[in-house]
Amino acid sequence: MKHVLEGNMMSSKKKTPKKEQPKQQPQPKSQNTTAEKIGTIKFSIDEAFRFSLESIRKRFTRALITAFSVLLGIAFMVTILTMGKILPVIGQTPPPQYQTWMAIIALLVCGVGIVNSMLMSVTERYKEIGTMKCLGATDTNVLQIFLIEALLLGVLGGVIGAFAGWGTTTVVYMINYQQDIYKILDTANLVFYVTYIGEGIAIAGLLSVGAAAYPAVYAARLNPSEALRYEV
Repeated sequence: MKHVLEGNMMSSKKKTPKKEQPKQQPQPKSQNTTAEKIGTIKFSIDEAFRFSLESIRKRFTRALITAFSVLLGIAFMVTILTMGKILPVIGQTPPPQYQTWMAIIALLVCGVGIVNSMLMSVTERYKEIGTMKCLGATDTNVLQIFLIEALLLGVLGGVIGAFAGWGTTTVVYMINYQQDIYKILDTANLVFYVTYIGEGIAIAGLLSVGAAAYPAVYAARLNPSEALRYEV
């Protein structure tokens, strides 16, 4: 009897179907798996600003030359604009039209100089850029650093150049035409002077950023491995 019961229990165990384990669905691989493993450098505009200042400090001579070229171009432009406002006030003929074109050409030459200076800066910083990108810096981060650096140099040169151009022109005419000082410094004319200075600073910033756009994009697209192998 005991053997019969054991046989029935064994047969019942054999007949009981086993529960099938649910097959696990293969999870799709994320396209950003590599980026998630390595990570990215997340820094704000303040950090990009700090990087740009540090770069200017390290390459102060070249930065000074770039800012000086902007300074000369903007000073010449503001001088022409200021003369165009002062000369009619003192009863003289405004500067001829070709001088305005000379100012435009000077700004274009200044832009070419900025492009050349920024390209040389990129060449000198290949390994620095490659290291940053290997640590997780994105193309946008590198782009921000170079554009902010160009903007700082442009605004610096623009501010000094605009005030230098306006100040020198105004002082020279005030010395030579002392009887017309009040006309030269009339309130209505001061509004135009402030406008010319503001235009000079704005043009300097836009010119610098526009000229540095190609070098900045070039730096942002550098391959990290190639940048680290590059020898200056």
